[in-house]
Amino acid sequence: MPVASSSRRKSARSRREPSSDRIEEDYPSQHAGNNDDVEGGDDDEEQPRRKAKQEKKARKRIRGDSESDNDPPAAVDDDEDDRIDIENFHDQPLDKKEGGKLSGIAQDWEMIRKQIHQGSFSLAKEVATSLADVLEGDKANKALSEVDDIMKTLIDIDHEMQSHEKTLSGIYQQLMRGEPVEGAVDLYEKEVKRRINEFNDRTTRKKYGSNDQYVQFKQGIFEVQKPGENIPPINDFIPREEGDESDDDNDLEIGGVTQDFKCPITLTMLVNPMKSSSCGHAFSGDAIRDYLKKGPPSGKSCPAAGCSQKLTMAMLVADSSLEKRAKLAARRAQRDEDDSDDDDDEVIE
Repeated sequence: MPVASSSRRKSARSRREPSSDRIEEDYPSQHAGNNDDVEGGDDDEEQPRRKAKQEKKARKRIRGDSESDNDPPAAVDDDEDDRIDIENFHDQPLDKKEGGKLSGIAQDWEMIRKQIHQGSFSLAKEVATSLADVLEGDKANKALSEVDDIMKTLIDIDHEMQSHEKTLSGIYQQLMRGEPVEGAVDLYEKEVKRRINEFNDRTTRKKYGSNDQYVQFKQGIFEVQKPGENIPPINDFIPREEGDESDDDNDLEIGGVTQDFKCPITLTMLVNPMKSSSCGHAFSGDAIRDYLKKGPPSGKSCPAAGCSQKLTMAMLVADSSLEKRAKLAARRAQRDEDDSDDDDDEVIE
């Protein structure tokens, strides 16, 4: 078998194994070529972005130059310039399609007002009757005067919230009639302010004398302090001011009759009282149920003396506040009776 000569082996090895110098020369050029390909691809993708950024910077420079020269800014079609200029954006006229939104806001005002004041009024009345029961003389007058101020403040706030509610309802009605509303914000604010100022300009009697919550507040105090006595006109509790009618012409009364805490059926103190929504008479719960069970489904005449109103169970409403007042009045009457007996014993001695 022929054997390759050493010279042939050397030439073959030289072809198979390039020199290290050759590798060092070729590798950078190949690597650079690859980078060029990659960077070239990146440039193709980045080029639009760079162009957009450059254009944006150029527009900003133009605007800066315009502002410095007190010239109006150049119109630029940019996303940032599509935002509403709130300071220079005027109220837009409302039309019928916005009416539903206004009605919803008005209902929100009503709901908030009722939730807040339903508990507040009840609490003020309960505190007042409790103070009237345990305090006397100057201490009672001072404490009740403070609660009276709180009650009036609650009524003031209630009226202010009603002003918002009624103003929105008025605008809603205007839209439902097909009348466009221009300058809605100004109209709303002015009308609310007008209603509040009109209320504040009234006399104390006109603000509170016909308010059911205030009437019940005064009624509760009187019933506890003077059980069994006739309830006087509401104006007896509110001093007359300039602008009020003469006391002789007054026809506003708290109740018009003496509050009787005895059940017309059992003739004993009311227990779990239920009040008629038609005639206002109250009865012990068990007694009025038994009374109506013995009659036809259409109801029976009211068992209170002199009342001919028809009465059914559907017309009766539980009145826990009346029960509390009845207990306080009974306690006060018993205390007055005990004091009277003590005075008689002292005279005998």
